[in-house]
Amino acid sequence: MELRDKIIEKAGNFFIRDGIKNSSMDEIAASMGISKRTIYETFRDKEDLLISFLKKTWADRYAYLCDEYNVIEVFLKIIEAQQNLPVVNVKFFEDINKYYPCAAKLIQEEVNQNNAFLRDFLRKGIEQGYIRSNLNVEVAAFLLEDSTYTYIRASYLEQLPFSFRELFFTMMINFIRGISTEKGIRIIDEYLANQEKKTEN
Repeated sequence: MELRDKIIEKAGNFFIRDGIKNSSMDEIAASMGISKRTIYETFRDKEDLLISFLKKTWADRYAYLCDEYNVIEVFLKIIEAQQNLPVVNVKFFEDINKYYPCAAKLIQEEVNQNNAFLRDFLRKGIEQGYIRSNLNVEVAAFLLEDSTYTYIRASYLEQLPFSFRELFFTMMINFIRGISTEKGIRIIDEYLANQEKKTEN
């Protein structure tokens, strides 16, 4: 991995764990055993580093989704991947909206692009016979995109009776099962049965 990518990865870990304002360039540099000057030789400022992290995250996600799988298997892969990711500190989103306008604008553009991608993705699922043909694709894509805000709202609540991973898992499983045909539901139920066996063992 090149130094640039290592810096992006390390900074991203700090950003999502502590928020962006609470993550200093000194801290990031020290954790890597490099000087702060080395970071500034690669990135103009913290927002440039943040934007690089966002772009890399999105690129990795699209590369991940472009594999040749049926849409139900892709949804299940997303759930699996999310289970292994660290929980994002709500300050990450707050900081972007308050202090980093270029990053906030980029995120809005990505949301619009992602919504178009989701609509095409759901239509592909209909063609494959895994998603119900009578599904309102526009509404379903909107609901899936809006689920991010449910996650953020939950971050403000104290003493949640469930983990964020459980929240994401339940939201996604119920969503994809609800829009699936019997053909798609069989795959989901088989996945859930296998998950239950793993838990028992």
